[in-house]
Amino acid sequence: MMPFRRVLCFSPRTIPSFFSNPISLLFSTLSSSSSDSPAAEEEAAAAAATKHIDLTPEELTRISLLIPRLCSSDQLPTAIRLVDASFLANPPLESLSPRILIDRLTSEPDMTQSMALLTRLKHNKFALYSLRPITTLLISSYFKKRRPKEAFKVFNWMSRPDSPCAPQAAAHALLVHGFCRNGFLLEALKVLRAMVAADMAPAADLRSRVYRALLREARIGEAKELDAALRCVGDGGDGFGKVIDLIDRMIGNWVE
Repeated sequence: MMPFRRVLCFSPRTIPSFFSNPISLLFSTLSSSSSDSPAAEEEAAAAAATKHIDLTPEELTRISLLIPRLCSSDQLPTAIRLVDASFLANPPLESLSPRILIDRLTSEPDMTQSMALLTRLKHNKFALYSLRPITTLLISSYFKKRRPKEAFKVFNWMSRPDSPCAPQAAAHALLVHGFCRNGFLLEALKVLRAMVAADMAPAADLRSRVYRALLREARIGEAKELDAALRCVGDGGDGFGKVIDLIDRMIGNWVE
């Protein structure tokens, strides 16, 4: 892929007045000076962050094409700002090339940019509807790259009291399956506990996954006891408290 090149040459003071749409202003600024003028990006982002705007199909296509180029040219902060501002137009999530962005973010040696994306979207009221699928993409990508510790950090971010996207049953199941598959049983139990504490009953396939994972660790007695307790919850019983106490005991006695 060709390296990203500047296609416009406007400074913040000389951007033509015909860029009345804030997204257009942001796009032109990013295109012209994304690598060497962060102040211009911030000015455009501030202009865009005031209200919902309309995005033309042409602009949406241009942004969709630009995001992969920013990712391939290692300009992730710029790509994140562009995605954040684009949500003001309420576009379909897939139109913003999220899988390409997430794949690039989860290839970074640390989680700085991943957390930057989540933090920006958390404070963008127009992006809240996309936070849950984005966290799912992050978790899935980290598991795919065999980075379960990073997936667990995304779960912890989602579980904060001020999080706008607390984990739902699907996210809990994705995490438990992923941790069991990667041999991180302690983390799987912690997520399972959070799931049960939120009055969510694990499905049969999830119970089976945890049961088999415990057997692989030669924790036969605990596997049988937990499976029986989870079956009661799954059958509509009121044994959530019993399951929580059991998992707490298992976690407390865990020896790595």
